[in-house]
Amino acid sequence: MKRSFRLFLVVFALVTILSLILSSCAPKTTETTEEPGPGAEPTAAEPVKQTMTDAGTPRGETVVVQTFDRQSSNPDQHNMLMNFDVWRGVRELCMGFLWETNTGTGESSPEVAAAMPEVLNAEHTKFRITLRQDLKWSDGVPFTADDVIYTLDTYYANKDKLTWWGVPAVTGYVKSYNKVDDYTIELETVKPAYDITIFLGVETWGSRFNIVPKHVFGKEADVSAFRNTYPVCLGPYTLKEFDPSGYWAVWQRRDDWKNSSWGWSGEPKAKYVLYKDFGTEDKRVLSFTQNLYDVDTFMSPDSIKASQAGSTYIKTWNPLMPYHNMDDACQYGLLINNIKPPYDKVEVRWALALALDLKNVGINALSGEFKVSALPMVDIPILQPLYYAPNMDFLRNLTLSDGYKPFDENFAAELAAKLKETGAANVPEDAETQKAGFGLGWWKYDPEEATKLLTSVGFTKGSDGIWLKPDGSVWEISFIIPGDWNNVMQRTGFSIADSWTKFGLKVNTKQLDNAGWGTASNTNAQLEVLYNWTNCAFVPTVSGAYRGLLSKYVQDDPNSNDAIEGNSFRFATPELDALIEKMVSIDPTSDEYRQTVVKIQQIIVTNMAYISIMNIPTTIPTNDYYWTNWPKQDNYYAEPYSWWSSFKQILKAIEPTGKQ
Repeated sequence: MKRSFRLFLVVFALVTILSLILSSCAPKTTETTEEPGPGAEPTAAEPVKQTMTDAGTPRGETVVVQTFDRQSSNPDQHNMLMNFDVWRGVRELCMGFLWETNTGTGESSPEVAAAMPEVLNAEHTKFRITLRQDLKWSDGVPFTADDVIYTLDTYYANKDKLTWWGVPAVTGYVKSYNKVDDYTIELETVKPAYDITIFLGVETWGSRFNIVPKHVFGKEADVSAFRNTYPVCLGPYTLKEFDPSGYWAVWQRRDDWKNSSWGWSGEPKAKYVLYKDFGTEDKRVLSFTQNLYDVDTFMSPDSIKASQAGSTYIKTWNPLMPYHNMDDACQYGLLINNIKPPYDKVEVRWALALALDLKNVGINALSGEFKVSALPMVDIPILQPLYYAPNMDFLRNLTLSDGYKPFDENFAAELAAKLKETGAANVPEDAETQKAGFGLGWWKYDPEEATKLLTSVGFTKGSDGIWLKPDGSVWEISFIIPGDWNNVMQRTGFSIADSWTKFGLKVNTKQLDNAGWGTASNTNAQLEVLYNWTNCAFVPTVSGAYRGLLSKYVQDDPNSNDAIEGNSFRFATPELDALIEKMVSIDPTSDEYRQTVVKIQQIIVTNMAYISIMNIPTTIPTNDYYWTNWPKQDNYYAEPYSWWSSFKQILKAIEPTGKQ
């Protein structure tokens, strides 16, 4: 056999295999034949191809979303009083909340409540809440005050067994309540409650107070054991089907969606919503360019560019750098077990911050597409003038115990210069645009100062350049990061570990799935340093970000296996306690409130109780093939997050293209 003929056979075989692979990945289609109309001449029927999703729904009627956490660990758990399957549509599509928040403006408005709460006393502790009278559960039963009262009763009666994080929060917030009539409730709060609409409603992505149907849950002998697998919903969608392995779930719009918790405010355009994990990023790029789904979640910048190279329908939030929406309520940062040696020393925590080369971390992991935030709060348009602007002089003048000033106000300009050196395009040129894109500043990268801080508390370097603790043992940092369920955090976490390793730290990096990562965050025995998101704040009332940082929640045992009940920082001082107690008791629109929050932030920063790093770079590309009018920088009607309550606004605003 001649060599050229053998080569032909090999190439032919490879092409055949590739064709089979691509055809197996292609969308499913069905053919339907249209009947001729009355009086029409019979003609050869043209087959009409209709693309179907893997879940058996018409693709042109289905919004398909890449799942937030890849695979669910509890896909059949839809009991909203427990740690339910939170990232598969239950909150956005099935539930209803007293008040919702417009994520484009940060303003609250009624959802299942008929109006904003009526304040009944000067102390701002007594309220009257009226409910909408036209809402029905998906099984046709009317929604009434009985459902709200039952949910509150159940929160209190079962608070030792219910695992939803809002249960202890609500039971510690509401003092008493009673039903006035079928659509009116009165309640009293423990302390002045100026933030009631976001505390008992939606602040950002969901609510502490998850209202459940009395006629369903009331039949259960033990509500904590109830799985509620196919839930009766107040929202405009019901669960149609889900994957027992946790990779997908599909929801179907109710016929009576106008009588649902938020359908009354506008039509949800998609008949179906499919949450599905399309696999690792290389597989997702292929699926995205084949139009198999519409919205991705935390796709890394290089994969986004690869997707855009394969399809003109794929768009980012902004065509200019840093391309992505940076206005998430939460920020990425380093959660430290502040009561576990050696992290109980402020010098150690500051050394970790100053040994972190964040410019290179962001370039290596995120192609420079990130925005730093030095305060324990995101730097977003709603919050920047209220909390960042008053703190800028504090940051500039902040001085460590040895007289060192750690703040780098030139971070954005220096990052822009480094990006230009790498050949990056669309880099902002002027200082104000650079700060708007990359942040107002962060901590200096200064290994020399980090070394001084460590040696001042007894650390030394071995002959191999590895840091030793004061007792002479190697300092091994247990560093936990997410696995590939969040590729952006995973890559950034590895880059942080690499930066510390170059400084001489021995870093044992451990990747965990979503469930394990959450457990480690809340368990002292498992936590040294963990890359996470926290300090969530979006509306001007930011009490929710700090109200739990009280000394009463800090466990005595740094190696306890009991889950914490609050204060994820494991840091508290009497001054901080007093400020938090004051914060939650005064009018959040007052100057006094905002000055109190500023002081809380300054204590956290001075003690480096949490190493705030960056606004979450929400790398969320969308695909316009089947659906258009996604929120973008120039069409900012909602935050673009499919895992926030803002997904409701998106589902009402998007439009089908008509493609089948």
